[in-house]
Amino acid sequence: MRVPRWSMAPHRTDEDHRVTTMELLFDLVYVFAFIQVTTWIAEEHSVRATAEGLIMLAILWWVWVAWAWLGNVIRADRGLPLAGFIVAMVATFGIALTIQGIWSAEGGAVAPVAFAALYAVVRIVHTGVYLYGSRDDARLRRQVWLSTAAWIPAAALLIVGALAPPEQRLWWWAGTVALEIGATWLLSVHGPGWKVRSGQHFAERFDLVVILALGESVLAVGITAAEMDISAELLGIGLLGVLVAIALWWPYFTTVGPTLEDALDQAEPDRKPDLARDAYSYLHLPLIMGIILVAAGIEEAVVALEEEQSSGGSVIFIALGAALFAATCAALMRVAGGAWGWLAASAAFFAVGALWLPQLDATVAIVVTVVVLAVVGWVTPSARHREPLAVDSDSEGS
Repeated sequence: MRVPRWSMAPHRTDEDHRVTTMELLFDLVYVFAFIQVTTWIAEEHSVRATAEGLIMLAILWWVWVAWAWLGNVIRADRGLPLAGFIVAMVATFGIALTIQGIWSAEGGAVAPVAFAALYAVVRIVHTGVYLYGSRDDARLRRQVWLSTAAWIPAAALLIVGALAPPEQRLWWWAGTVALEIGATWLLSVHGPGWKVRSGQHFAERFDLVVILALGESVLAVGITAAEMDISAELLGIGLLGVLVAIALWWPYFTTVGPTLEDALDQAEPDRKPDLARDAYSYLHLPLIMGIILVAAGIEEAVVALEEEQSSGGSVIFIALGAALFAATCAALMRVAGGAWGWLAASAAFFAVGALWLPQLDATVAIVVTVVVLAVVGWVTPSARHREPLAVDSDSEGS
């Protein structure tokens, strides 16, 4: 029976479901969030600030992933889930607003407390909507209830960190990320299991967030450069920044993405959630981190040009970001059953390059990055040659 459009009852999806406009609107908040994280890393340019930015990104990522899974089984633009997505979108934007200066704020200050409180709001609303939408599926409801054992203590650590002195906040919030990653994994593998109704929707959802991250990398550089007097050097780095985004797009969208989507589409129904969890929920986080680090490196190169400083630090960000991106692409191809050798080799090149690329001019280093990634994207085939790899969930989970 077809559910009326404005009914509060859940509008279940099917195997032909595609991404809705509400999900696209929700994702726009993450463009701003990605820019905030990139700017924090680029402006502070220290090991600690990089760790702080990546922890912030990981917390935001798990919020996004939770709603991506929900939108795969229940339409995001109908009934109660629509209201849930609206609340989550507003709250996530509030989270992104607090990023600048949050790590130096005193314990109990507005920014860290608001960050923790809004995170809890988003997770509570998500759990409520998911339970409502799966009320006729006892197995999925058990998995949703089980997942609270991951995010409730994670939220508690977030609140403790918000109240703690700023020098301790990094460690409390690192615990939040560790709990989200570790507990969610264990509860997924040994629990009743999640559901993936539309592999096409799932792949498209993650493809779009990668596009947003790449778009953010262009915006972050453009916003910084727009505040400076134009020069030949500035124009060159700005244009190369766009080419870097294209070079990152090339291997993912011509090789990795299609291979993953094919593997998910061809997987047996009971194997889809395992592959979706491993390849998308988990491995796409370091992929996005790599893009953000590259963007931070180029942004820092622009700032270094204005201040007439050495750009060696920016090149390290670019090299390590490209290494993380390429290594994750290689891991994704291996999980999906595709060819991954060239991607792994390029990851090793950039990892070693972090030692010698800083000796070059930033412009030369960016050109090297563009060329290597473009060549690897060109020579790596997208066809699968074996069955995908994924950790099996415990079908007898409680």
